[in-house]
Amino acid sequence: MRERMLKIEEFTSKILNNTREINIYLPPNYSRDIHVSYPVLYMHDGQNIFDGERAFAGVGWNVHEVHDELVARGMIRELIIVGIDNMQEDRLSEYAHTNGRYKRTRIKGKGKLYERFLIEELKPFIDENFRTLPGPDNTGLMGSSMGGLVTFNIGFRNPHVFGRLGIISPSFWWGTRANIKTVDIHQETLATSRMWIDMGTKEGGLDRSFDRVVDRILSKCDGSKGNIEAHWIMGAAHTELDWQRRVHWPMIHLFGLE
Repeated sequence: MRERMLKIEEFTSKILNNTREINIYLPPNYSRDIHVSYPVLYMHDGQNIFDGERAFAGVGWNVHEVHDELVARGMIRELIIVGIDNMQEDRLSEYAHTNGRYKRTRIKGKGKLYERFLIEELKPFIDENFRTLPGPDNTGLMGSSMGGLVTFNIGFRNPHVFGRLGIISPSFWWGTRANIKTVDIHQETLATSRMWIDMGTKEGGLDRSFDRVVDRILSKCDGSKGNIEAHWIMGAAHTELDWQRRVHWPMIHLFGLE
């Protein structure tokens, strides 16, 4: 597996005026057939999604291992997985599309700039340098907590770019009214995108904002299409370990073999 993990230690964004690490995981057959192209799953908080060496609290999602197991079982398509490091002290700012407060500190939302970074800088680089299927039906975005919030905002605003969204334990408390408005303004996204949205039952006060936003989503979508799934995960808390334990579910829904 290690030989299929590529690292860009300093990927520079002119839009955000910063540099971050990007890790790219290639699927098992990538080097065997040079004529095959692959869907891409972009994931926020890249420090946390692989083996845990750089993860918050030392626990990673092991998404590469989960991916390979699901592929071996014939449950999902082979994917290129792009882990996008967060900027630590600027994480909240980059993952928020609106201004807010956290622990009495004012946070200026730079989510729209982060959105442009993904669409105008990172995705073109990945598409140019790897064998990707670049359309929205083959391009996913996934994250948890504030990463779930920014996935929601970017995905709803850009269904022509990211057509498969994994919205895990989203921090909908950040701008709940704005999030509901986003659903109303971009409700056409509900007809074209494939989404997985979930929340654990032991995630504290996140439940109220989650219910409000998800209720609006479900009221606007055609439930018979099966493209949107929303779940409460019994007993799950707001931790990397809990996300590790269930990341296979959104992966199957978003990229499962039919």
